[in-house]
Amino acid sequence: MTILYLYSELMGYNVPVLKELSFKYGAKIHVISWDQKKLTPFKIPEIKGVKFYKRSQFDKNSIIQLAKELQPNLVYVPNWFDKGYLPACLMMRKMGIPVVAGLDNQWRGTLKQWAGCLLMRIRLKNYFSHLWVSGPYQYEFARRLGFDKTKILFDFYSADTALFKKPKNETVSNSKKFLFVGRLEPVKGIDILLESWKSINNKDWTLTLIGNGSLKDRFKELDNVIVKDFMQPQDLVKEIRDYNCFILPSIYEPFGVVLHEFAAAGMPIIASDCCGAAPIFVRSGYNGYQFKSGNSKDLAHKIELIINSNKNTLQLMGERSIERSMVISPQTSAASLISVLK
Repeated sequence: MTILYLYSELMGYNVPVLKELSFKYGAKIHVISWDQKKLTPFKIPEIKGVKFYKRSQFDKNSIIQLAKELQPNLVYVPNWFDKGYLPACLMMRKMGIPVVAGLDNQWRGTLKQWAGCLLMRIRLKNYFSHLWVSGPYQYEFARRLGFDKTKILFDFYSADTALFKKPKNETVSNSKKFLFVGRLEPVKGIDILLESWKSINNKDWTLTLIGNGSLKDRFKELDNVIVKDFMQPQDLVKEIRDYNCFILPSIYEPFGVVLHEFAAAGMPIIASDCCGAAPIFVRSGYNGYQFKSGNSKDLAHKIELIINSNKNTLQLMGERSIERSMVISPQTSAASLISVLK
């Protein structure tokens, strides 16, 4: 079996799915991915059965040529806005080869989305046989794009659950630390988080931000706030064992695999209600809290609820996060993609 990946920017969570496809299903995978203007410095490791190509070395004609040479059983395109990929997709579809497109944008019912649906309902099916969605908000979008429910796959994204999995019998840390991991950009709600943090009187707790971005230097001198550089996944998992609660305050977050990662790590979670992964991995009052996106007072209230919780409550929330993390895995993600061949 040969699979052609026409990818954008590879992330750490892609690795276990690629391994699953290669090791379990015996797939030979060829991955073209962006190597310029990347959002993070993640370094993709070597994976047996997977060959990587730099997108900068391909134009639409050379992509078509590679597809002809490979004769793949399946083509996967997570982001169809790279127009250089579309001619190859069109050719593969005409040859009867399944072409699966990823969809992580939420359906929000905007005028632009409605107009896009009207324009794209027929055209998209010329390029793609299936849509692979990350969650319920994306499923709504896929249906409005005219795809039959039998042509919509789930579990588009999965965290590396084995890597982030909390060690058995590990208890909640006594360190009193909140954690954010992600790009330090306005879209991630960093300003909202810091505004909320400043309003909280109890400073026995600290807040750590891990990542890079344009807002990084703004917070380095604040009391009880620690800023650390982006970490490769294997280094990050060593760091996070000392934290008590993860916060994702985004003002726009189509999905947010990071919520899956920290649910698997056994942490209580606070997430804004715009996060596409929140309905899957966060239950308010059960394993954490959701708050109104952009509302610093609501976020501050949820932070205080965690601060005022006892250790047993935080331990129980963490265990429930692990429970929630199990609904999606690299195994279910790979199986969803392979299912189009059966």
